[in-house]
Amino acid sequence: MQPYDHRDPDATLAHPRAAAAQPRWRAPLLAATLIASTLAGGAAGGVAATQWLAPRGVSAPLVTASVTPSSTPSLATSPSGRTATNAASIAAAVYARAGGSVVEVNVSDTTGRGNGSGFVVDAGGYILTNQHVVAGARTISVWFANGETRPAQVVGTDRGNDLAVLKVDLPSGVPAATLGDSAAVSVGDVAIAIGSPFGLEGTVTQGIVSAVDRAYQPRGGPAMRGLIQTDAPINPGNSGGPLLNADGEVIGITSLIESPVEGSVGIGFAIPIDLAKDLLPRLQTGARVEPVWLGISGIAVDPSIVAELGLPVDSGVLVASVVPGGPADVAGIRGGAASSGAVPSGGDVIVAVDGAAVRAVPDISQRIAGRKPGDTVRVTIVRGTERRDVTVALQAWPTERS
Repeated sequence: MQPYDHRDPDATLAHPRAAAAQPRWRAPLLAATLIASTLAGGAAGGVAATQWLAPRGVSAPLVTASVTPSSTPSLATSPSGRTATNAASIAAAVYARAGGSVVEVNVSDTTGRGNGSGFVVDAGGYILTNQHVVAGARTISVWFANGETRPAQVVGTDRGNDLAVLKVDLPSGVPAATLGDSAAVSVGDVAIAIGSPFGLEGTVTQGIVSAVDRAYQPRGGPAMRGLIQTDAPINPGNSGGPLLNADGEVIGITSLIESPVEGSVGIGFAIPIDLAKDLLPRLQTGARVEPVWLGISGIAVDPSIVAELGLPVDSGVLVASVVPGGPADVAGIRGGAASSGAVPSGGDVIVAVDGAAVRAVPDISQRIAGRKPGDTVRVTIVRGTERRDVTVALQAWPTERS
């Protein structure tokens, strides 16, 4: 887990590796690509480059369970109502039930090619994936488990929640995934991930739900909340694929990994499917949902800061800095200045947003979540000994920070 980073605008936590998305590598020469990817951040890039050099069809799916309907394990219902099987057969049963709905999403842009994952959500040819998988893509194609490939178009996106809906001409016989209930997920539940890590389509991995309701923030991007944490191995290329329960129902969309080596170390995060279900009707009709921000760096006020700066309040968010031209700056909110102490001095302290008290930066993020660019919020600040309300017009989170 990386430490708090109070310097990022509107930050809560420093980023995990922004999603287990397969990088878009140019790979004319293996040696050159390996050097470049190693300098860029670890050995995982070298593996990815090797995959791009291999022709389609040479690399068979790895760690993949192949099960015919007649051999699908029988499922028993536990007293709690959850389906149970013996541990050795859960992944096989889930893959048999849900694997046909999972796709590989292949993209190209001005920098090269890359891949992620996704899954069919209805018979109309709509596919759910991560927004970061298709961001900036010039062309998109979808590879289905039956071997067919179809071109795809982006229909709707939600950049703040990292969701995108694609539309394809769905091949005959391709099923839609069964969407589960992420609110019913508990720590310790079985978790199965299916996707295309490093371009190895149809890969299935198994683990458990390690935690629920996690909050995490990709560096430079808006905070994400309610995430499901899992130790099911996910890697670059798994982004956008389903995280499933033991019944083969989708409980989340794999999106982020925390890793110093850009590969699985057993800490992955999935967007809860309930959030996606709420947004799907809008995304299927072409919505482009943008996250908003205040454009500040903030530090939660604690007793040591109160003592160091002589603040007249004992809680709130000290504004360390404001982004020039950002919403807070335009509204006249002031950031601090460098000082001899541990924290900048002279900045406003935000104590409430729309009348609701705030004690930390995540509180501010929560108060503006769901707002649209152009919406206004009432920010209560303390400047010196004076308490005042400031009206702030929210802006879209800049794309270069996502």
